[in-house]
Amino acid sequence: MKIGKLLTASAGLATLVTVALSGSVMANGVGDLYVASSAGVLEVQVSAAKVANTIPMAPAPQSLAFSPDGLSLFVGRGDSQVTPIDIATLDVQTAITMPGPVSALAFPAGEILVGAMPTRRTLAFAVIHGGPVTESAELPGAGNLLAGDRRDARVAVAEAGKSWLEIVDPATQTLKKATVAGGIVALAIDRDRGGVLVATQDPNALLRIDLTSLQTTWTVALPGAPNAVAAMAATAVVGGGSTLWKVDGKTATKLATTKQAVLALAPSDEGDFLHVAEATEIEVFDASGKLQRTLDLQDQLAPVALAAVPSGSSLFLGNGSAKAGPTSGPGATAAVLATAKPPTTSVVDSARDVVSSPPFQGAVIVAVIILVACWLFIRWYDRRQLRN
Repeated sequence: MKIGKLLTASAGLATLVTVALSGSVMANGVGDLYVASSAGVLEVQVSAAKVANTIPMAPAPQSLAFSPDGLSLFVGRGDSQVTPIDIATLDVQTAITMPGPVSALAFPAGEILVGAMPTRRTLAFAVIHGGPVTESAELPGAGNLLAGDRRDARVAVAEAGKSWLEIVDPATQTLKKATVAGGIVALAIDRDRGGVLVATQDPNALLRIDLTSLQTTWTVALPGAPNAVAAMAATAVVGGGSTLWKVDGKTATKLATTKQAVLALAPSDEGDFLHVAEATEIEVFDASGKLQRTLDLQDQLAPVALAAVPSGSSLFLGNGSAKAGPTSGPGATAAVLATAKPPTTSVVDSARDVVSSPPFQGAVIVAVIILVACWLFIRWYDRRQLRN
């Protein structure tokens, strides 16, 4: 028997088995933006402007929040069930039962997922990995706007159209109240800079409030009515109608014009790119306002909420840091993150994640068994041939 050919064939079979059994892990790792839509959760590869996978869900998802490590995506569907998704495999995990219907989710630094429950006028605190689910004290109103960031342990909650704002520490469940002029329409944690960005109407303005002192550090009037806000690496971006404004704490200037009305904004984790949800598409702009990608979606895939993976976007990783990030003025560069470097989606890191995953390790064991079995068969066959 030609032993070399048989060994080669057995090695090929072992490789196929390894890939097949661990395919759920190896097939992923391409998504850097996740979208809540009427069809379910869409996994989007921004650099290729394509939907890589769709995770069907019923009822349809309404809110999304990533765990700080980027390994789990939590999905709210408007009821009391919050569904975790394992990003490595895209498997839907056992739902977390909240005290009431959840309209918004946020996952700040730490181990506690926060859900807004407007009908109960409270927040839900769910300790992940099997921890308890508790409920906050009553809020001043039906809190339905919620903002959190993996770089800060606090969240901000408000009621659309009202002037009250609560800063919440999920670890201690303490609430501190502030009020602003105008009706609040959108919130965003100011990355690792210890503030919350508050967009209001009547008057149309963007405010920055310090999370510790609750003092307003600056207020900038806006040219139009806002409905969304995002914290980029070195500036804030506000969306209103089909216009994006860049706000640097002193002035608001036009950044870009979108094809359709802005529904939601989500910055990439490193803060260099902005994802804009519109009625039938998602547009991606860089920090200078230049359009980078457009993802056309069918009507039934209309985006409702966006969540960027806690790692560099595929556009950022592809371009590297040659542009030194966005600037907020002459000679200014993007702020350096004070937190540890987030996980990346580089080839090396992806390979390391695959090799360390249980499905891959189990597949390797099966492949080794196949090789050993083939080797034993070859020895038996050769001895039989010699006897004959």
